[in-house]
Amino acid sequence: MTQQATDAYPNTASILALVGGILMTVGGIFFLAIAVFILPNISYANLHPPPGITNMAGLVSGAVGVLGVLGLAAGIVVLASAVMLRVNPGQRKTWGVLILVFSILSFLGFGGFIVGAILGTVGGIMTLTWKGPTE
Repeated sequence: MTQQATDAYPNTASILALVGGILMTVGGIFFLAIAVFILPNISYANLHPPPGITNMAGLVSGAVGVLGVLGLAAGIVVLASAVMLRVNPGQRKTWGVLILVFSILSFLGFGGFIVGAILGTVGGIMTLTWKGPTE
């Protein structure tokens, strides 16, 4: 009975996606905090901004902030999808697609220190390729 219960569930894939989602969320928060608290206070006197840009600190902080928000949003979706995969493994294809797509998108938002995006991508692929005992 225990062998059938462990075979009927993509446990490793959901754990990888869960850890990847946590790292993506933490990475997004980290880069968002850097964009809000550190980058606006750095001296940009030695940098020559492009024509028409008067606030270099705002430009750099805004760019990193947008990427941090993208990483945070992707991390939240991957984290929620990994939890839903553990709760409802019958819909593993839906959760696997969400995990895979948002893990790949998180590379644009720093990807949870890259490790989170890799773990999420591997977890999503494992979820989609997992075959249950009845398949």
